[in-house]
Order: sequence, then C-alpha cells, then structure tokens
Amino acid sequence: MKNNNLLKSLLCLALLLAVMAGCVLGVNAFTAPIVAENERRAEEARLAAEKEKLGDSVMLFDRADPENAQLTVTAETVQKVYRDEEKQVYILSLSTTQGYTKDVPIELTLVVDFEGRIVSLTVDGSGETRELSPEFLPSFEGQDSTLAGVELVAGVTFSSSAIKNAVNDGFETLVANGLFAAAQKSDEQLIQELIPVAYPGIVNAAGAIQGEELAGSGSVTGGYRAGNGSGCLWFAEQDGKQLLAVYTLVGGLKILSPAGEDVTETADPALAEELRSLSAANLEEIDPTPPKGIRKVLPDDAEPVPVEIPGLSNTVVAAWKAETAEGSYYAFIARPYGFYEEESGGVMEVYFALDAQGAISGLRVKSIYLGDFYDAPDFSISDYREGFLGSTAETFNDDATLIAGATISSGAMKTATHDVFEAFALLTGNRR
Repeated sequence: MKNNNLLKSLLCLALLLAVMAGCVLGVNAFTAPIVAENERRAEEARLAAEKEKLGDSVMLFDRADPENAQLTVTAETVQKVYRDEEKQVYILSLSTTQGYTKDVPIELTLVVDFEGRIVSLTVDGSGETRELSPEFLPSFEGQDSTLAGVELVAGVTFSSSAIKNAVNDGFETLVANGLFAAAQKSDEQLIQELIPVAYPGIVNAAGAIQGEELAGSGSVTGGYRAGNGSGCLWFAEQDGKQLLAVYTLVGGLKILSPAGEDVTETADPALAEELRSLSAANLEEIDPTPPKGIRKVLPDDAEPVPVEIPGLSNTVVAAWKAETAEGSYYAFIARPYGFYEEESGGVMEVYFALDAQGAISGLRVKSIYLGDFYDAPDFSISDYREGFLGSTAETFNDDATLIAGATISSGAMKTATHDVFEAFALLTGNRR
C-alpha cells in the first residue's frame, strides 16, 4: 500500500513538473518573438542614432580591424576614428577604464572640427557610481588640444580625469597623424601639467591636488600645503616668467621652469629665501623622534637616527637609519592618498623598514580607510603585510598591494612602496 501511495505521489509530481515545463515552454514560445522583436528594434534604433551621428563619414581607424587603418593610433583609449567631409569634423569613439569603478569602461564620442576645436563630447555608456557636474562635458566645447579651460570636478576627480585624459589621447592621435597642428600651451598650463611630475606627493592617483590653498607674498603668487604634510607647492614669477617651486621636508627646495628644467641654482636668491620662509611658516616639522610604529618595524636593538633624503618629493615624509648587530637598516614613513574620508582627507600612514640590501624587513599600516561599503570578512592586515616582506625594488610584485574591492587604497599602497624603494636608492646610491 505504501508503495502504491509513493508511486502515486511520484506520478503526481512528474505530472506537475510536466505541466510546469509545458507552461514555461508556452510562455517562452509566446514571449520569444516579442523579445526578439524588441531587441531588433533596439538595435535598429542604436544603428540609426549612430548613423545620424556619423552621417556620411569615412572610417579612418577601427581597433577591431587594424590592418585596414589609415591612421597610426597608439593610445588604447582610441577605438574608432571617422572623417566627415561634409561637416568638416573628425569623430572619435573613445573608451577608458581609468575612472572610479575601473571595471566598466566609460564610452565617449568626441567630435573635433578640421581646425582642431571640439564640437561636442558625449558619454555613451558608463559604470561610474558618481555623477559628473552638468557643466563638465560642455566645458570641452570650443577647446583646442591644450584643453586649457577644462578643470577636474571635485568629488569625481577619477571620472573627470579619466575623461579628460581620454580626450587628450584623441587629440594626440589626430595631431600625430598630421590632421592638424597642436595648439600652443601657455606657461600657466605647462606648470599645471608639471605638478604631478614635480611633486607627486601632493596629488592623488587622478592627478588632483590634495591640500590646503596658501597665500603667497612678493614674487610668490600662491601655493598649496600638501594634505599628507610632506611639503608645499608654490607658484612664483621672476623677470616676468612663471615658475613652479616645490619644498619638501625631506628634500628641501626645488625651483622649476615651465619646461621642467631645474633652475634652483640660477633663481634669484631673494626668491629662494622667500620660498623657504613661506614653507617654514606653513609646515610642521616632522618630529625626529621615531614613533612607536617605526620602532616596531625595526630590530629591537635598533637606534634610529633621522636622515635627509636628497631630492625626494613624493609620499615619504620622514626617514631614519639604524645600526644593529645584524647590520644597517632604514625606516620610512609614507603618507599616500587612499580612499577619501572627511577625518583624514584620504591620507594613509604606512611604516616601512628595509635592510641593507633594500629588502622590506618590516611593515605596519597605521591608517587605511577602505570605505564604508567595503565588506571583506576574510581580509587580514597581518596576512596582507606578509606579502610585502622580503621584496626589493627588483623583485616586488605590484599584485601584493591589491586589496579586493579597495582599488584606491591598493593604489596608495603601491605608490608608497615604490616611493620607499626610491628613497632607499637615493640614500644609499643603489639605483636601479
């Protein structure tokens, strides 16, 4: 009897599943043509919109078909380039993954006239979670290859920087292929572009200045105090020419021309003295007494002595040398810019120790903010630290800095590590 009941139950279940499967097939059979028709119409609409945008343009470059390209294109952001003789414009399809999310590319259409001025810039697709200001894209219209009137947007520096860099790649492609001449950049713009190179310790990964604006005096027109406390950036004038000056606590003063030439030795001594005086008034000297974090990364018998790092203007803000029974060690404090939070301004603090061969022998992360959204229960700072130990400038793998879901703070750790290797090389003469 039990077997008969079981058999009936199984038969009922099988019948029910068959009916459900039939229903699903019926629904699919009914909806599939509708879905297919909707997809067809959507594709037709997309192609119509693209055709309207492109008009009677001629393809000059398609990254999917490089053998038939009429242009030389090196920037990976440039996907397609068209020429429209009727409208007298070039149309470029751009794609960049250097925004805030990085996983989903920002897709752009850039239209530039034959005179080298932007007609329009539109975002066709983006996975960015933060919105650009409504004024940002229109600010590109009418700009030449200098992009002099385009400023990054506070709060979305990564997205706005990625878009600006992609547009710059598009211009470089057109100029490099002789389609029009590059516009002449002003000294002011050359100096702005020089900042991330001359003083990487004052900008975040998107190239935006992180710090407090400062007033100048005399020949010094103004400046910034770096958010990580590493030094000051100044803008100055001498004999009618603009100059950029960097003063860091570990490297001293450096004065640069708009072309990036070091003119510290030939600059007016009065200007140099004024820059040093202003910097001293706006900076808090690093305490030569090593903090607990530095002592913890060094051997127990180490007695750290502060040292000056010649020429360094990155995220390293203090350095010590220590003699021990095992040999010489070097310790550093690096303050890179990680994920932004109001309290710290995004500044992280990391302690490194390197042995005489330049291998990382100790590492402690005093402050690292991963974001309110960050949720990785398996993440362990101690395990993370182990991935750095023993690495030298030659053997270090950037993957060791990766923290899943925390791209910005991972990038900050990478910056700090490379800056520490550079500081060690400057102190010891062990250049790569």
